[in-house]
Amino acid sequence: MLITKKWVTLFCMSLLLFATACSGGSSGSTASSGDGSEGDASGSIQLRMTWWGSQTRHDLTTKVIKLFEEKHPGITIKPEYSGWDGYMDKLTTQVAGSNAPDIVQMDYAFLTDFARRGALLDLTPYSQSKELRTEDHDESMLKAGSIDDKLYAITLGVNAPGVIYDATLFKELGIEEPQESWTWKDFGDIATRIAAAKGEGFYGSADISGTTNMFEVFIRQTGKGLFEDGTITATSEEMQQWFDMWGTLRTSGGVTTAEVTASTTNALETRPISLGTAAMDFAWSNQLLTFQQVNKNQDHKLGIQVIPHGVDEKQIGEYLKPSQFISGYAKTKHPKEVAMFIDFMVNDPEATAILGSERGVPVNSSIREQLQPTLPEAEQAIFQFIDVVSKNSSEIDPPYPQGFSEVDTSFKSASEQIAFGQGNASDVIAQFIEGAKATLASSQ
Repeated sequence: MLITKKWVTLFCMSLLLFATACSGGSSGSTASSGDGSEGDASGSIQLRMTWWGSQTRHDLTTKVIKLFEEKHPGITIKPEYSGWDGYMDKLTTQVAGSNAPDIVQMDYAFLTDFARRGALLDLTPYSQSKELRTEDHDESMLKAGSIDDKLYAITLGVNAPGVIYDATLFKELGIEEPQESWTWKDFGDIATRIAAAKGEGFYGSADISGTTNMFEVFIRQTGKGLFEDGTITATSEEMQQWFDMWGTLRTSGGVTTAEVTASTTNALETRPISLGTAAMDFAWSNQLLTFQQVNKNQDHKLGIQVIPHGVDEKQIGEYLKPSQFISGYAKTKHPKEVAMFIDFMVNDPEATAILGSERGVPVNSSIREQLQPTLPEAEQAIFQFIDVVSKNSSEIDPPYPQGFSEVDTSFKSASEQIAFGQGNASDVIAQFIEGAKATLASSQ
């Protein structure tokens, strides 16, 4: 298999890291040194597990780990969790150094890349032997977790992109809540109206012009995927339209300024709607619960609606997506136990009851049926939103091509350059498209 320059560089970086320090602790835990999982003299099995997310996700996941350990006394699992920022970079470095955790939370955007580099455990034999039960999993989600006819990832939840909004604020201002049929123009008008009503320092929405997977929905509305045949399909005209829309809203005060946007991270606690300085934000359905929990205004009720439609859209841009995957590391010393934990996480009634819908609506249909009547109001809203999307969506596109990570970073950079007025927008767009195509071509 050919090794790209990027992976050679990362491998060398990992060797340097190992030479200076033999541990790689994550936030909230201490990483093991050595190759993958370990076992002690008594014969007990020690696994490592990594994931990204909010504090809510960390708490729920560690509860599931504790329950698993109680039911399987011979197995312990060391958690290594963090936020999203830097997660994939760290995992890439760990894989290059043959020191990745045994159990890995994986994202749809990066699945192809990691699977084809031989970094992920083939789960097909465990599915076939029923050690990893998948008979009640949605077939489309099994397909989504498969690359080259091999199962590398199990869906942790079914998810969809949407607009989180402060329903209480909408009511206070006498503005109708967004409807399933709303358009980008409606969104812009509402955002500007809210900003005008609330005054300086308050915004209708966060500016998400640099968020690739939300731009993807915009492109899907034109009747094509953002990526086809290993290259990017968005034209300079389409990108100009996208960035002009957000530029107009920055001018009107409808969305956050370039400075506020640049200082905002992916941590939900830092988002303007959570801080009480915006009425809307773009997110994933499973994040509604955490947005509600971290919101500064705890007496405010949040809602979620589909991404605005294009005025002349050729297909609905909305789609159902695996919220996250759970995968095994290809070099784990205990593949059977890894498969056991994955099965436990998505199929055990007690475990799934703990996790609820924080990572999305459960993929196991029988678990969904059991769980829904017991959920609190906020989680019921997530289930209801998924029902809406299932009836008003188009099929998900294939996993992103290799090289997506670099394209994603470049897209955010292009957005910031345009927002701060650093260069002519058309030139920035042209440079991005040229660079994206070159990156994707060299990654194949």
